[in-house]
Amino acid sequence: MEINKIYNEDNLITMAKMPDNFIDLIVTSPPYEDVSGAGYGAKSKDILFLKFYSDYLEKLFSEYERILKPTGQIFFNIKSKTFNKTLNTPHWIEFIESFKKLKLKSFIIWKYAGSFDSTKKRFHLDYEIIYHLSKGDDIYLNEDCGIHDPLSSVWYVPHNISKKERIHPTQMPEALVDRILKVASKKDYLVYDSFMGSGTTAAVCKKNNINFIGSELNEENYKNSIQRINNINLLF
Repeated sequence: MEINKIYNEDNLITMAKMPDNFIDLIVTSPPYEDVSGAGYGAKSKDILFLKFYSDYLEKLFSEYERILKPTGQIFFNIKSKTFNKTLNTPHWIEFIESFKKLKLKSFIIWKYAGSFDSTKKRFHLDYEIIYHLSKGDDIYLNEDCGIHDPLSSVWYVPHNISKKERIHPTQMPEALVDRILKVASKKDYLVYDSFMGSGTTAAVCKKNNINFIGSELNEENYKNSIQRINNINLLF
């Protein structure tokens, strides 16, 4: 399978091409479950759609477990949702059977450097969740990576991305991926992002000389991510 490549296809198709015990590190953030393009929004989302979404995640985590090396790790970023000033957390994914086959090592809070939540009817949603999972207990975490308190489970990372650099509405800041790579990767690692989006994981891997594979189903996102990687090739 070709590496240092983003595949314009469903991630289950990409992973089906991978042999067992192939990937060292998965860094990803799935789309929100209220996918408006499918005709579902905060008001119309129903139990049937959630069933479809949970069935999909069942397959996703099953493939994650298969392609990960015994020493492999996952950093799975997922955000809570709000509607009518009420909080809906994603903790239900912890009950998915294939999720439970992996080891939940850490529950990381990614705290924004600031608050963007305007309501005064509850405490602000100024953080996101990162599930840190592994296939086994023999994992690599670098305490001498140059980050202050590298094994803290609360990460203060600015969410702001300039208009010039923003190419996706839910684009992940490079600093977040960079922190993950610094503490949980080695130069010979192969990193996979199953929801490549704007190409942030690939871009940060490229800048750190770490091999990657990505999947992105949306053609526009795919083209933007390829252009982003090509621009890095011109700079480095």
